[in-house]
Amino acid sequence: MTKCDVILTYSWNRVGYNILKSLSSKGLNVWTADTSKVNICSCSKYCAGHFTYPDPFKNEDEFIECLCEWIKKLKPQMVLPTHDESIIIMRHRARFPQNLIIPYEEEYLLHKLSDKAEATKLAQKIGVPIPRTYNHIDEVETYPIVYKTVIGNSAKGVFFPKDKESLRKLTEIYKHEKTLLQEWVGGTDYSVDCIRWNHFWKASVYRARITKTNGGGTTTQREIVHLPILEHYAQKILDSVNFKGVCGLDFRYDAETQKAAFIEINARFTGGIATPIAAGFDIPHILYTLALKGNYEKPVNIKIGTCTKWILGDFITLVGRAITFQWHWRELKQLFTLKDFDAFDDFDIHDKKAILGEMYYYLDKLIRNRKLNP
Repeated sequence: MTKCDVILTYSWNRVGYNILKSLSSKGLNVWTADTSKVNICSCSKYCAGHFTYPDPFKNEDEFIECLCEWIKKLKPQMVLPTHDESIIIMRHRARFPQNLIIPYEEEYLLHKLSDKAEATKLAQKIGVPIPRTYNHIDEVETYPIVYKTVIGNSAKGVFFPKDKESLRKLTEIYKHEKTLLQEWVGGTDYSVDCIRWNHFWKASVYRARITKTNGGGTTTQREIVHLPILEHYAQKILDSVNFKGVCGLDFRYDAETQKAAFIEINARFTGGIATPIAAGFDIPHILYTLALKGNYEKPVNIKIGTCTKWILGDFITLVGRAITFQWHWRELKQLFTLKDFDAFDDFDIHDKKAILGEMYYYLDKLIRNRKLNP
């Protein structure tokens, strides 16, 4: 059996793929794990090995038991969750070997930060600007409005009703869930990817050029920008809870008015991680080094203007726009171009089979669930 230094979980997508490439390029043997057998990571030449496990969100105990068995077999230095399964893994931290490194915060903090309502309250309390938040739909005077479930990712559970009747229908559908009602903020989506670890702090900011859904959410094209005020807000929020680990914070920012508004926290790796990595901020390897050695001493020089593209994501975006007849000719032109990008989320000229694994996964999910957003 191939040696294993790191196990990556929830590795069906481009996030896991970029972490895999980052760590394997430093000579580490990385095994990937997921509920699916065929995906972008399992088909990659950078993958030292892979295995499947039960769905952590449907069969929690079976998932943990399976992961424990593979840890016994492979004896890795580190298990690296890549998404919200991190909350489940940290909930059962005591079931894993004590010397096994899992560089994530405790469950309660991960859960608190992933709750959009709680994160919004935290930001407001420490003076970070937030969108106006409403307690009842009758308070709303201007549309569109943002209505979202407090737990969710990839724009799932986020809606932009354009009138009161549409909003009332949504409140009826989600009456049994905790939700958040906020004003629509103009500008563009910006994300701050950062690592906070003891005395180490580093962050980068990227601007969304294309988002998979209208109104924001998952980005398919991004550009690194210099925006210290958003880095400041991100650090202020994470300092307030003494956060330790990798994190992504989303904001809306209007370049004309220079007004910013906090949106949410992702206390994990983010979907746009390929962008800071391509810009020189190698987040996975830096986190690995910090967790293993406690410090990182090499300089981190982030190249402003770095652009990356999620190829399959742009195709999905194109299909989504076509179905709903919501496109603009400039955006359409931008979706088709492959020029002027420093890297791609899901394609490596030296690892062509990986993107085929990604395509297979998405096609399989489309056939099974009839959804373009698995």
